[in-house]
Amino acid sequence: MKRAVNLRLEESVIMTLNQLTEELDTTKTEVIEKAISFFSKQNNLKHNQLLQFAGKLKSNDADTMLQSITEDKNSKDFELNL
Repeated sequence: MKRAVNLRLEESVIMTLNQLTEELDTTKTEVIEKAISFFSKQNNLKHNQLLQFAGKLKSNDADTMLQSITEDKNSKDFELNL
């Protein structure tokens, strides 16, 4: 699901965005999404699955929480009732 956002960009960035949109025959949304994806990969940013539920958690906070959940899950003793 896509959501509308408001951004303030320098005029030169808007001109570049418009130029890319025309040259690539695509939408501004597509250019921005691909740019963010590229930036994320270039900077080795981890996309933690927990972040989609955590809202405002920072990545390292989410990692800590996920690690705690994993450790707790693995420390449980299970009984087989046959």
